Amino acid sequence: MIIRGYGIELILLREEDIELVRQKRNSELVRRHMEFREEITPAMQQAWFRSVNNERNNYYLIAGEGKKVGLINGAQVDWEKKETGNGGIFIWEESSWNTLVPLSASLLLTDISFLIGLERIYVKVLRDNPKAIAFNKQLGYELLPGQEEIYNQGYVLREPAYRAATEKLKAPLQKLFGERFYCIMDDPSQPFAQKIAALHPQLSEEKKKKFTLVFEAPEHGR
Repeated sequence: MIIRGYGIELILLREEDIELVRQKRNSELVRRHMEFREEITPAMQQAWFRSVNNERNNYYLIAGEGKKVGLINGAQVDWEKKETGNGGIFIWEESSWNTLVPLSASLLLTDISFLIGLERIYVKVLRDNPKAIAFNKQLGYELLPGQEEIYNQGYVLREPAYRAATEKLKAPLQKLFGERFYCIMDDPSQPFAQKIAALHPQLSEEKKKKFTLVFEAPEHGR
């Protein structure tokens, strides 16, 4: 499954891509900003992928400027509570840090999350990572009560706060790329893709106009 919008693609993670993610996640550039900083082995990565390859987790490769530059996720989705338990993003290509790619990816996944019916998104941010804190706050995230003295702090994002915070951020992107998003269903075997396909017919007509499903034959090697 591929989601397109704001000039980028979010490619739902496949097993064939997890070694790339492992190598990038193990780099000093990335893991110094993570709470877990030990070396991730291939066996650990395989076990992790098996645990998240379901309808409660969506991990996407971020494809921008013609290459895969990072990973973004909405993990631990509780469909009954309508919330994502643990969102996150990391960009491993330094050349993409000061571009629109991180913002576009975050906006795209958040927009899709609210379009499919989720109401709250939770993330954790290390207290000594001021850039990540500032980035999340500009999207409308609020620090949860009792988190001030905790190292890995919890934040929550609700749709009204998100809309108010990002209206001006979205304007230039919408002018460049439009306001519609496309979900390319190229691999019907993916559990989260199956969930999206099941949810889409239940959306309002207004939401369907913003979020279009497109069914394509599988394409490998992305």
